[in-house]
Formats: sequence, C-alpha cells, structure tokens
Amino acid sequence: MLVRAGRLCWALGLPLPEQYTDLEARIGHRFKEQYSLADVVAEAARIEAAEGPLSWSRGDAIRDQLGGAEAAAYLERLALAA
Repeated sequence: MLVRAGRLCWALGLPLPEQYTDLEARIGHRFKEQYSLADVVAEAARIEAAEGPLSWSRGDAIRDQLGGAEAAAYLERLALAA
C-alpha cells in the first residue's frame, strides 16, 4: 500500500516520497523497525522501472467501483464546483 501511495504521489507530481525519505535520513529514525521509507521508495522506483508510471485520471476509482455513469456524474459535479 505504501509503495502504491508513493507511485501515486509521483503520478500526481507530488514530491512527498523524497521529502519523507530526506526527513527520515535527517532525523536518523526508520519509519518501521522492519523497513524504512527509503526501502518503500526504492521498491516503488523498481516497479515504476519495470511497469512504467501509474496512470490516473479523475473519476477512475468511482468508475471502477460504481460504473461509468456515476463517474460521469461525479466529473460533472466537479466541473460545476470549479
């Protein structure tokens, strides 16, 4: 789950994985005893290299769970709110 979250951050253009690994290194404390965030980010990078970057579009989760009509309705509401 953390690996996917890191990949999603990259897909959205967020620098959070690197910021957290830098913080972890600076304070000298691992995220979990069994693994560090640097391990998580390294695994995310390995998967990115093997599979390519995640693709993501607004409404994907709704489309996957509830169907195309619900995703379209969500996107319409989102557009009205902008």
